[in-house]
Amino acid sequence: MLDYNQALQDLLSMVDVQDKTQDVELYDAINLILAEAVTAQYDSPLFSNSAMDGYALGSDSEQSTHWEIVDRVIAGDNVEHIHLREGQAARIFTGAPIPIGTVTVVQQELCQVENSILTVTKSIKKGQNIRQKGEEFQKNASLLQKGQKLNPAIISIIASQGYSQIKTFKPLNIVVFSTGNELIDQKTPLTLGKIYDANRFMLLNWLKQLRHHIIDGGILPDNAERTEQALLKASQSADIIITSGGVSVGEEDHVLNTVKKIGEMVFWKLAIKPGKPFAWGKIKKSKIFMLPGNPVSSLVTFQQLVVPALRVIAGESVEKSMPNYLMAKADFVFNKAHGRREFLRVHLYPKDDGLHVKKASHQGSAMLAALIDSNALAEIPPNTIVSENDLVKVYPLTY
Repeated sequence: MLDYNQALQDLLSMVDVQDKTQDVELYDAINLILAEAVTAQYDSPLFSNSAMDGYALGSDSEQSTHWEIVDRVIAGDNVEHIHLREGQAARIFTGAPIPIGTVTVVQQELCQVENSILTVTKSIKKGQNIRQKGEEFQKNASLLQKGQKLNPAIISIIASQGYSQIKTFKPLNIVVFSTGNELIDQKTPLTLGKIYDANRFMLLNWLKQLRHHIIDGGILPDNAERTEQALLKASQSADIIITSGGVSVGEEDHVLNTVKKIGEMVFWKLAIKPGKPFAWGKIKKSKIFMLPGNPVSSLVTFQQLVVPALRVIAGESVEKSMPNYLMAKADFVFNKAHGRREFLRVHLYPKDDGLHVKKASHQGSAMLAALIDSNALAEIPPNTIVSENDLVKVYPLTY
Protein backbone atom coordinates (compact mmCIF):
# COMPACT_ATOMS: atom_id res chain seq x y z
CA MET A 1 0.00 0.00 0.00
CA LEU A 2 1.15 3.53 -0.80
CA ASP A 3 1.51 6.19 1.88
CA TYR A 4 -0.65 9.26 1.27
CA ASN A 5 2.25 11.66 0.70
CA GLN A 6 3.89 9.34 -1.82
CA ALA A 7 0.58 8.69 -3.56
CA LEU A 8 -0.15 12.43 -3.87
CA GLN A 9 3.35 13.12 -5.21
CA ASP A 10 3.11 10.28 -7.73
CA LEU A 11 -0.38 11.29 -8.83
CA LEU A 12 0.47 14.94 -9.43
CA SER A 13 3.66 14.06 -11.28
CA MET A 14 1.85 11.67 -13.64
CA VAL A 15 -1.16 13.74 -14.70
CA ASP A 16 -0.87 15.92 -17.79
CA VAL A 17 -2.08 19.49 -18.13
CA GLN A 18 -4.87 19.73 -20.69
CA ASP A 19 -4.24 21.89 -23.77
CA LYS A 20 -7.76 23.14 -24.68
CA THR A 21 -8.17 26.91 -24.32
CA GLN A 22 -10.86 29.55 -24.80
CA ASP A 23 -11.28 33.31 -24.77
CA VAL A 24 -13.71 34.40 -22.05
CA GLU A 25 -15.19 37.70 -20.95
CA LEU A 26 -13.84 38.89 -17.61
CA TYR A 27 -17.28 38.84 -16.01
CA ASP A 28 -17.40 35.06 -16.58
CA ALA A 29 -13.81 34.18 -15.69
CA ILE A 30 -14.16 33.30 -11.99
CA ASN A 31 -12.28 30.13 -10.96
CA LEU A 32 -10.95 29.49 -14.47
CA ILE A 33 -7.20 29.07 -15.09
CA LEU A 34 -5.06 31.44 -17.16
CA ALA A 35 -3.75 29.78 -20.30
CA GLU A 36 -1.23 32.53 -21.04
CA ALA A 37 0.81 35.09 -19.15
CA VAL A 38 -0.64 38.58 -18.71
CA THR A 39 1.54 41.67 -19.23
CA ALA A 40 0.82 45.13 -17.84
CA GLN A 41 -0.44 47.45 -20.56
CA TYR A 42 -0.12 50.57 -18.37
CA ASP A 43 1.74 51.89 -15.36
CA SER A 44 0.01 51.37 -12.03
CA PRO A 45 -0.91 53.86 -10.80
CA LEU A 46 -1.47 55.28 -14.27
CA PHE A 47 -0.74 58.78 -12.90
CA SER A 48 0.35 60.16 -9.54
CA ASN A 49 -2.72 60.63 -7.35
CA SER A 50 -3.80 61.49 -3.84
CA ALA A 51 -4.00 58.71 -1.27
CA MET A 52 -6.61 60.57 0.80
CA ASP A 53 -8.85 63.60 1.11
CA GLY A 54 -6.86 66.71 2.00
CA TYR A 55 -4.80 69.45 0.39
CA ALA A 56 -2.04 69.40 -2.23
CA LEU A 57 0.68 71.85 -1.16
CA GLY A 58 2.97 73.77 -3.46
CA SER A 59 5.72 73.97 -0.81
CA ASP A 60 6.58 72.30 2.50
CA SER A 61 6.53 73.66 6.06
CA GLU A 62 10.18 74.75 5.85
CA GLN A 63 9.26 77.14 3.03
CA SER A 64 5.75 78.17 4.07
CA THR A 65 3.58 78.37 7.18
CA HIS A 66 0.37 79.31 5.37
CA TRP A 67 -0.96 78.38 1.95
CA GLU A 68 -3.48 80.08 -0.25
CA ILE A 69 -6.09 77.68 -1.62
CA VAL A 70 -6.24 78.39 -5.35
CA ASP A 71 -8.01 75.36 -6.84
CA ARG A 72 -10.05 72.19 -6.19
CA VAL A 73 -9.32 68.75 -7.69
CA ILE A 74 -11.57 65.67 -7.62
CA ALA A 75 -11.11 62.17 -9.07
CA GLY A 76 -11.41 62.26 -12.85
CA ASP A 77 -10.27 65.88 -13.25
CA ASN A 78 -7.70 66.95 -15.81
CA VAL A 79 -5.02 68.95 -13.95
CA GLU A 80 -2.84 69.96 -16.89
CA HIS A 81 -3.90 73.61 -16.36
CA ILE A 82 -3.06 73.62 -12.62
CA HIS A 83 0.47 74.54 -11.51
CA LEU A 84 0.93 75.11 -7.79
CA ARG A 85 3.50 77.74 -6.81
CA GLU A 86 5.25 78.16 -3.49
CA GLY A 87 2.67 79.00 -0.84
CA GLN A 88 -0.27 77.76 -2.92
CA ALA A 89 -2.55 74.79 -2.23
CA ALA A 90 -5.41 72.93 -3.88
CA ARG A 91 -8.26 71.09 -2.20
CA ILE A 92 -7.86 67.46 -3.32
CA PHE A 93 -9.76 64.20 -2.88
CA THR A 94 -8.75 60.54 -2.82
CA GLY A 95 -7.79 59.27 -6.28
CA ALA A 96 -7.56 62.74 -7.80
CA PRO A 97 -4.50 63.44 -10.01
CA ILE A 98 -1.67 65.40 -8.41
CA PRO A 99 -1.28 68.95 -9.82
CA ILE A 100 2.09 70.04 -11.22
CA GLY A 101 4.24 71.61 -8.52
CA THR A 102 2.76 69.59 -5.63
CA VAL A 103 5.31 68.86 -2.91
CA THR A 104 3.09 66.86 -0.60
CA VAL A 105 -0.52 66.08 0.29
CA VAL A 106 -1.65 66.64 3.85
CA GLN A 107 -4.82 64.98 5.16
CA GLN A 108 -7.73 67.26 5.96
CA GLU A 109 -7.75 66.30 9.66
CA LEU A 110 -4.43 68.14 10.09
CA CYS A 111 -5.61 71.33 8.42
CA GLN A 112 -7.37 74.52 9.40
CA VAL A 113 -8.91 76.80 6.77
CA GLU A 114 -10.04 80.38 7.17
CA ASN A 115 -10.85 82.75 4.28
CA SER A 116 -9.11 80.45 1.75
CA ILE A 117 -5.92 80.43 3.84
CA LEU A 118 -4.68 76.99 4.91
CA THR A 119 -2.70 76.30 8.10
CA VAL A 120 -1.27 72.86 8.87
CA THR A 121 -1.44 71.89 12.54
CA LYS A 122 1.28 69.19 12.54
CA SER A 123 4.62 68.66 10.84
CA ILE A 124 4.57 67.33 7.29
CA LYS A 125 7.01 65.50 5.04
CA LYS A 126 7.71 65.86 1.35
CA GLY A 127 5.94 63.28 -0.82
CA GLN A 128 3.55 62.01 1.83
CA ASN A 129 0.11 60.70 0.87
CA ILE A 130 0.95 60.61 -2.84
CA ARG A 131 0.63 57.40 -4.87
CA GLN A 132 3.42 57.82 -7.38
CA LYS A 133 2.95 56.89 -11.03
CA GLY A 134 4.17 53.31 -11.67
CA GLU A 135 5.08 52.60 -8.05
CA GLU A 136 3.05 49.36 -8.01
CA PHE A 137 4.24 48.10 -11.40
CA GLN A 138 5.19 49.60 -14.74
CA LYS A 139 4.02 49.12 -18.32
CA ASN A 140 5.24 45.85 -19.92
CA ALA A 141 5.88 44.27 -16.52
CA SER A 142 5.09 40.56 -16.20
CA LEU A 143 1.86 40.67 -14.23
CA LEU A 144 0.41 37.15 -14.06
CA GLN A 145 1.78 33.77 -15.05
CA LYS A 146 0.13 30.99 -17.02
CA GLY A 147 -1.61 28.64 -14.59
CA GLN A 148 -2.94 31.36 -12.27
CA LYS A 149 -6.40 30.62 -10.90
CA LEU A 150 -8.71 33.59 -11.44
CA ASN A 151 -10.25 34.80 -8.20
CA PRO A 152 -12.10 38.14 -7.83
CA ALA A 153 -8.94 40.05 -6.85
CA ILE A 154 -6.93 38.70 -9.80
CA ILE A 155 -9.78 39.50 -12.20
CA SER A 156 -9.86 43.03 -10.80
CA ILE A 157 -6.15 43.49 -11.56
CA ILE A 158 -6.65 42.27 -15.14
CA ALA A 159 -9.65 44.59 -15.59
CA SER A 160 -7.62 47.55 -14.29
CA GLN A 161 -5.24 47.01 -17.20
CA GLY A 162 -7.94 47.41 -19.82
CA TYR A 163 -8.45 43.76 -20.73
CA SER A 164 -12.06 42.79 -21.47
CA GLN A 165 -11.27 39.18 -22.43
CA ILE A 166 -8.67 36.72 -21.25
CA LYS A 167 -7.44 33.34 -22.53
CA THR A 168 -8.12 30.48 -20.10
CA PHE A 169 -8.00 26.71 -20.14
CA LYS A 170 -11.39 25.20 -20.90
CA PRO A 171 -13.27 23.58 -18.01
CA LEU A 172 -12.91 19.81 -17.84
CA ASN A 173 -15.69 17.44 -18.88
CA ILE A 174 -16.31 15.22 -15.85
CA VAL A 175 -18.69 12.26 -15.56
CA VAL A 176 -19.66 11.08 -12.08
CA PHE A 177 -21.01 7.61 -11.25
CA SER A 178 -22.08 5.86 -8.08
CA THR A 179 -21.98 2.05 -8.05
CA GLY A 180 -23.82 -0.67 -6.20
CA ASN A 181 -27.07 -2.66 -6.29
CA GLU A 182 -27.93 -1.32 -2.86
CA LEU A 183 -28.20 2.27 -4.07
CA ILE A 184 -31.46 3.85 -5.18
CA ASP A 185 -32.55 7.27 -6.35
CA GLN A 186 -34.27 9.56 -3.85
CA LYS A 187 -37.55 9.38 -5.80
CA THR A 188 -37.70 5.60 -5.36
CA PRO A 189 -39.50 4.14 -2.29
CA LEU A 190 -37.06 2.72 0.25
CA THR A 191 -37.18 -1.05 0.79
CA LEU A 192 -35.21 -3.46 2.95
CA GLY A 193 -31.58 -3.78 1.85
CA LYS A 194 -31.58 -0.53 -0.13
CA ILE A 195 -30.05 2.86 0.72
CA TYR A 196 -30.27 6.25 -0.91
CA ASP A 197 -27.30 7.32 -3.01
CA ALA A 198 -25.37 10.08 -1.17
CA ASN A 199 -21.88 10.11 -2.68
CA ARG A 200 -22.94 11.19 -6.15
CA PHE A 201 -24.73 14.26 -4.84
CA MET A 202 -21.74 15.21 -2.71
CA LEU A 203 -19.37 14.94 -5.67
CA LEU A 204 -21.63 16.62 -8.25
CA ASN A 205 -22.21 19.66 -6.07
CA TRP A 206 -18.56 19.87 -5.01
CA LEU A 207 -17.44 19.80 -8.64
CA LYS A 208 -19.92 22.50 -9.67
CA GLN A 209 -18.00 24.96 -7.52
CA LEU A 210 -14.84 24.25 -9.54
CA ARG A 211 -16.34 25.53 -12.85
CA HIS A 212 -16.06 22.20 -14.67
CA HIS A 213 -18.69 20.73 -17.01
CA ILE A 214 -20.38 18.04 -14.94
CA ILE A 215 -22.38 15.08 -16.23
CA ASP A 216 -24.42 12.95 -13.85
CA GLY A 217 -23.72 9.34 -14.87
CA GLY A 218 -26.23 7.94 -12.40
CA ILE A 219 -25.96 4.65 -10.51
CA LEU A 220 -24.12 1.68 -12.01
CA PRO A 221 -25.41 -1.74 -10.94
CA ASP A 222 -23.08 -4.46 -9.76
CA ASN A 223 -22.86 -5.93 -13.24
CA ALA A 224 -19.61 -6.32 -15.15
CA GLU A 225 -21.09 -5.92 -18.64
CA ARG A 226 -23.12 -2.79 -17.84
CA THR A 227 -20.18 -1.28 -15.96
CA GLU A 228 -17.93 -1.81 -18.99
CA GLN A 229 -20.50 -0.31 -21.37
CA ALA A 230 -21.01 2.77 -19.20
CA LEU A 231 -17.30 3.45 -18.70
CA LEU A 232 -16.50 2.98 -22.39
CA LYS A 233 -19.30 5.38 -23.35
CA ALA A 234 -18.13 7.97 -20.82
CA SER A 235 -14.54 7.74 -22.06
CA GLN A 236 -15.62 8.87 -25.54
CA SER A 237 -16.19 12.46 -24.36
CA ALA A 238 -15.03 12.82 -20.77
CA ASP A 239 -11.70 14.21 -19.69
CA ILE A 240 -12.31 12.76 -16.23
CA ILE A 241 -14.43 9.88 -14.93
CA ILE A 242 -15.12 9.64 -11.21
CA THR A 243 -16.71 6.63 -9.56
CA SER A 244 -17.49 5.76 -5.97
CA GLY A 245 -17.66 2.14 -4.87
CA GLY A 246 -16.73 -1.00 -6.74
CA VAL A 247 -12.98 -0.91 -6.05
CA SER A 248 -12.65 -3.38 -3.18
CA VAL A 249 -11.87 -7.08 -3.55
CA GLY A 250 -15.41 -8.46 -3.46
CA GLU A 251 -16.86 -10.52 -6.29
CA GLU A 252 -19.38 -7.75 -7.03
CA ASP A 253 -16.84 -4.92 -7.12
CA HIS A 254 -16.63 -4.57 -10.92
CA VAL A 255 -15.12 -1.12 -11.50
CA LEU A 256 -11.56 -2.15 -10.71
CA ASN A 257 -11.58 -5.22 -12.94
CA THR A 258 -13.30 -3.32 -15.74
CA VAL A 259 -10.58 -0.65 -15.78
CA LYS A 260 -7.93 -3.36 -15.84
CA LYS A 261 -9.71 -4.94 -18.81
CA ILE A 262 -10.45 -1.89 -20.99
CA GLY A 263 -7.89 0.63 -19.74
CA GLU A 264 -4.86 1.00 -17.52
CA MET A 265 -4.65 0.80 -13.74
CA VAL A 266 -1.95 3.10 -12.33
CA PHE A 267 -2.23 2.40 -8.63
CA TRP A 268 -4.59 0.93 -6.05
CA LYS A 269 -4.81 0.85 -2.25
CA LEU A 270 -3.54 3.57 0.05
CA ALA A 271 -2.18 3.29 3.57
CA ILE A 272 -4.74 5.78 4.87
CA LYS A 273 -7.83 5.64 7.05
CA PRO A 274 -10.49 6.19 5.84
CA GLY A 275 -9.93 5.68 2.12
CA LYS A 276 -7.81 2.55 1.67
CA PRO A 277 -9.54 1.29 -1.55
CA PHE A 278 -8.72 4.33 -3.69
CA ALA A 279 -7.46 3.83 -7.23
CA TRP A 280 -6.80 5.76 -10.39
CA GLY A 281 -6.06 4.92 -14.01
CA LYS A 282 -6.97 5.60 -17.64
CA ILE A 283 -9.60 4.53 -20.16
CA LYS A 284 -8.64 5.70 -23.65
CA LYS A 285 -7.95 9.46 -23.23
CA SER A 286 -9.98 9.74 -20.03
CA LYS A 287 -8.48 9.69 -16.57
CA ILE A 288 -10.53 7.77 -14.04
CA PHE A 289 -10.52 8.23 -10.28
CA MET A 290 -12.11 5.41 -8.31
CA LEU A 291 -13.21 6.43 -4.84
CA PRO A 292 -14.23 4.12 -2.00
CA GLY A 293 -17.94 3.55 -1.49
CA ASN A 294 -18.13 4.58 2.15
CA PRO A 295 -19.18 8.25 2.15
CA VAL A 296 -16.48 9.62 4.46
CA SER A 297 -13.80 7.61 2.66
CA SER A 298 -15.05 9.07 -0.60
CA LEU A 299 -14.92 12.60 0.79
CA VAL A 300 -11.41 12.26 2.23
CA THR A 301 -9.85 10.77 -0.90
CA PHE A 302 -11.66 13.25 -3.14
CA GLN A 303 -10.39 16.30 -1.25
CA GLN A 304 -6.89 15.04 -0.50
CA LEU A 305 -6.11 13.43 -3.87
CA VAL A 306 -8.64 14.06 -6.63
CA VAL A 307 -9.10 17.82 -6.16
CA PRO A 308 -5.32 18.50 -6.35
CA ALA A 309 -5.10 16.28 -9.46
CA LEU A 310 -8.02 18.10 -11.11
CA ARG A 311 -6.33 21.43 -10.44
CA VAL A 312 -3.14 20.28 -12.20
CA ILE A 313 -5.06 18.81 -15.15
CA ALA A 314 -7.07 22.04 -15.41
CA GLY A 315 -3.87 24.07 -15.79
CA GLU A 316 -2.58 25.04 -12.32
CA SER A 317 0.97 24.37 -11.21
CA VAL A 318 1.72 21.40 -8.95
CA GLU A 319 2.93 23.75 -6.22
CA LYS A 320 -0.34 25.71 -6.16
CA SER A 321 -2.43 22.55 -6.37
CA MET A 322 -1.16 20.97 -3.16
CA PRO A 323 -3.75 20.81 -0.34
CA ASN A 324 -3.45 23.73 2.07
CA TYR A 325 -2.98 22.96 5.74
CA LEU A 326 -2.65 24.70 9.10
CA MET A 327 -1.12 23.67 12.40
CA ALA A 328 -3.48 23.58 15.37
CA LYS A 329 -3.52 22.34 18.96
CA ALA A 330 -5.44 19.16 19.64
CA ASP A 331 -8.31 19.38 22.10
CA PHE A 332 -8.42 15.59 22.15
CA VAL A 333 -6.38 12.50 22.86
CA PHE A 334 -5.64 9.93 20.16
CA ASN A 335 -4.01 6.77 21.47
CA LYS A 336 -4.89 4.23 18.77
CA ALA A 337 -1.59 4.33 16.90
CA HIS A 338 -1.54 2.07 13.84
CA GLY A 339 0.34 1.70 10.56
CA ARG A 340 -1.98 3.82 8.39
CA ARG A 341 -2.12 7.62 8.16
CA GLU A 342 -5.47 8.73 9.54
CA PHE A 343 -7.63 11.73 8.68
CA LEU A 344 -9.94 12.60 11.57
CA ARG A 345 -13.01 14.74 11.14
CA VAL A 346 -12.55 17.78 13.36
CA HIS A 347 -13.84 21.26 14.09
CA LEU A 348 -11.17 23.95 13.66
CA TYR A 349 -11.66 27.10 15.74
CA PRO A 350 -9.61 29.97 17.25
CA LYS A 351 -8.75 30.47 20.92
CA ASP A 352 -6.63 33.08 22.68
CA ASP A 353 -3.49 30.96 22.28
CA GLY A 354 -4.06 30.07 18.61
CA LEU A 355 -5.98 27.56 16.52
CA HIS A 356 -7.46 24.45 18.12
CA VAL A 357 -9.31 21.37 16.85
CA LYS A 358 -12.02 19.26 18.47
CA LYS A 359 -12.51 15.68 17.26
CA ALA A 360 -15.99 14.69 16.07
CA SER A 361 -17.61 11.99 18.18
CA HIS A 362 -18.31 9.50 15.35
CA GLN A 363 -15.31 8.65 13.18
CA GLY A 364 -16.60 5.65 11.22
CA SER A 365 -16.05 5.78 7.47
CA ALA A 366 -19.81 5.46 6.86
CA MET A 367 -20.83 8.08 9.45
CA LEU A 368 -21.75 11.26 7.61
CA ALA A 369 -23.23 12.91 10.70
CA ALA A 370 -19.73 13.69 11.99
CA LEU A 371 -19.37 16.10 9.06
CA ILE A 372 -22.25 18.32 10.19
CA ASP A 373 -20.06 20.09 12.75
CA SER A 374 -16.69 19.33 11.13
CA ASN A 375 -14.88 21.90 8.99
CA ALA A 376 -11.48 20.23 8.64
CA LEU A 377 -9.49 17.00 8.56
CA ALA A 378 -6.74 16.42 11.12
CA GLU A 379 -3.87 14.27 9.85
CA ILE A 380 -2.42 11.71 12.24
CA PRO A 381 0.80 10.14 10.85
CA PRO A 382 1.32 6.36 11.03
CA ASN A 383 2.21 4.90 14.44
CA THR A 384 1.53 8.21 16.19
CA ILE A 385 -0.40 9.03 19.33
CA VAL A 386 -1.68 12.52 20.08
CA SER A 387 -1.92 14.11 23.51
CA GLU A 388 -3.90 17.17 24.56
CA ASN A 389 -2.36 20.39 23.13
CA ASP A 390 -0.07 18.56 20.69
CA LEU A 391 0.26 20.33 17.35
CA VAL A 392 -1.42 18.50 14.47
CA LYS A 393 -1.61 19.20 10.75
CA VAL A 394 -5.13 20.27 9.73
CA TYR A 395 -6.64 20.50 6.23
CA PRO A 396 -9.71 22.79 6.06
CA LEU A 397 -12.58 21.21 4.16
CA THR A 398 -12.86 23.06 0.86
CA TYR A 399 -16.38 22.27 -0.24
